Amino acid sequence: MRYTNSKRGKMGVCRVLVLLLALICEIYTQEPYTICASLKDKADCDQVERKEFVRCKFNLHQVDCLLNIEQDKIDFGRVTPEAALIGAKFLKNVVVLGEFRNNAVKNDSAELSVVVLVRKTHTGGLRNLRGKKYCHPGFKFNQIATDFILKEFENTVLKENNAEGCQNNVITETLFEKEIKAVSDFFGPSCRPGPWIGFEKYDNDFYKNYSKLCELCNNNDKCRPGNEPFTDSINCLVNGGDVAVTTLDTVYQYFNNTDNKNRIDEFGYLCKSGDINGLEDPCMWGQQPWNLIIANRKKESSIKKDIQSWFASNIINKDSNIVPAPSDMNIDYLQPILFPEEKDYNQIQIVEGTPSLLEYLEKYRVIPPTNEKCDEKIRWCTVSNAEQEKCEWLAQASANLAIQPTIKCIQSHNTFACLEDIKTDKVDVVSSDAHFGYIARKKDLAPLAFPDTAGKDRIKPIIVIRSTENDITSLKNLEGKKACVPEYGGIEWLSFINTARAQDVLSHSSCDYGQLISNFVTDSCMPGAHDKEHEISGSINQDKLCKLCQPDPQESKTGVNCNSNSGNRFYGNSGALKCLKEVGDYAVVTQEAYPDFNSNDFKVLCKNGSVVSAAGFNVDENCALTKIIDSEVLAKKVSPKLANIAIVLLNLEAHFGSDRHKSFEVFNAFNNTLDLLFKDSTQGLSSIQSDSEHIKNFVQLFTDVEKCAATIDGKSNSAATLRITILPFAICLLFIFY
Repeated sequence: MRYTNSKRGKMGVCRVLVLLLALICEIYTQEPYTICASLKDKADCDQVERKEFVRCKFNLHQVDCLLNIEQDKIDFGRVTPEAALIGAKFLKNVVVLGEFRNNAVKNDSAELSVVVLVRKTHTGGLRNLRGKKYCHPGFKFNQIATDFILKEFENTVLKENNAEGCQNNVITETLFEKEIKAVSDFFGPSCRPGPWIGFEKYDNDFYKNYSKLCELCNNNDKCRPGNEPFTDSINCLVNGGDVAVTTLDTVYQYFNNTDNKNRIDEFGYLCKSGDINGLEDPCMWGQQPWNLIIANRKKESSIKKDIQSWFASNIINKDSNIVPAPSDMNIDYLQPILFPEEKDYNQIQIVEGTPSLLEYLEKYRVIPPTNEKCDEKIRWCTVSNAEQEKCEWLAQASANLAIQPTIKCIQSHNTFACLEDIKTDKVDVVSSDAHFGYIARKKDLAPLAFPDTAGKDRIKPIIVIRSTENDITSLKNLEGKKACVPEYGGIEWLSFINTARAQDVLSHSSCDYGQLISNFVTDSCMPGAHDKEHEISGSINQDKLCKLCQPDPQESKTGVNCNSNSGNRFYGNSGALKCLKEVGDYAVVTQEAYPDFNSNDFKVLCKNGSVVSAAGFNVDENCALTKIIDSEVLAKKVSPKLANIAIVLLNLEAHFGSDRHKSFEVFNAFNNTLDLLFKDSTQGLSSIQSDSEHIKNFVQLFTDVEKCAATIDGKSNSAATLRITILPFAICLLFIFY
């Protein structure tokens, strides 16, 4: 008997060893998984990859992680709930494996659950709240307590009572202010602290205009949330309020406190149905899930098992059959790649089944629709399928954070078509390359903001001549010469004309820039000079301005020689240099490196008329015709939507600007594609009233055009003057936020 037990014991040990060896063999022989990583994880990734069971694929942000997992380019990773909420409606192959938990929230399955408390004597559900004292924690806490979750109760109540305030007359005529006025008109004296928009001057004006919403706050003169806003909301209710927005965890802590236990029977939870439940039976409004472990559906089963093996000591509900991974696998280096940066998120709750993002998230909260409210929407023009997709993700990201008005994405053929669509009220706004600025203003469009970039990404037009040229020693010598410019109406073209007019090289007798340049040059190449999309005037000599252009036989055998695209050999900056080298006398191009050319073949004619003695393009920026930004956000000069567009732009930067902690990055690449909606070099949005030299130069460039248009032959043109004076007034109103 003893012999038999001993034998069985040895067999049991052998079985464990065999399983462990099998696990090790499987780990070391299977194709390595790929995990979403960021550049900050580089050192840890190097150590993990030494064991060849996981490889890092670096992503710029979490949305790209989601897209790469969806497309089976990456196997698994971690995302915040906000990032998951953005992609839930779009993704089918991403499943949820687990949740990162901490010990801070002890009484809830979600990281944050919003609840509404009322006195148990309340009757009439959601329809009997008009004039009641409303207690609210305030806004702008973090990515966990988002504005949408914190506004869900009041938005539902206003809609239920037909009190959304769409017809409200407000000072700024913005949907944002209409919402605030609707809340103020519906509820009685309240405490709904700010920040309401996040820009102090604007918020302070709102606090004064709608002071009833701050009346019950302890610091009602400032209308700011306290250090414990969710507790403050309950205190407001207990001390005379009627209805309070707070969190489930705060309710548990508050009424388990010895001082408050005797008041438990006075209050209950107001549910979405209008019913009132006791404090022992909570009903939630919005919930914010935990950070999630996600994977591609194809490999979810094996990854789920391996995660339980790798992080056995961190799993709350692990499978008892899972064998912990061997200690030499460098798991300590994998943990900081996968786990949230906050150290208290160190536990994993494995999710049952294999729910998609949408299936998982719908258990916690409503995924906001992108439908417009009060028939207000901002129609954003896109120019490609990739840009349309990014715009739709941005629209969902904005809706998730309660940004109003909502964004509606409308795809057009190209930027020219977008500008025309804004002019004809088919769309409202587009972020456009600065080279379209002249054409945009011909269509009565104007900038609302400037995407600002680092200095190396700014435009510095220069005049270039051949190194062997001796007859050109001033700007006046360029008259009657063969000119090569990247594009008719572009920044280089316009900068040259403005500089030449300022120095009396070009006549001031006309404001028809096309006619002026036609009379100044001989046969030249100005791509697009034959194209109505470039807003060509009838007085230019198209044949002369297109004469030197050449179709590219590799691109199109039937191409027209003056096309403003790659079908024209001399299109663009490199094309203009090629034109100069082969047939022209001078070119106007943007200063940059041109590796396909020998810089010794060229020298620069400065705007003061002097020729730089050294060959090449590397000249002092004072030599350039100007130095300006490279793009602008355009809308109609006069439009009832200007203030609403400004509000949306401000929120886009605040919520989705350049910050790796943001759930969505509007100024970054999307789906591995660059320069969609905005250029990836964008660092943020600047006002047209910015003091930055490169922005002032850009504004001045077009101010000169406008002023010229306002005065023809020395006589004031009242219509043009009106266009100039109205817009700055509107812009001053819009950008008091900055």
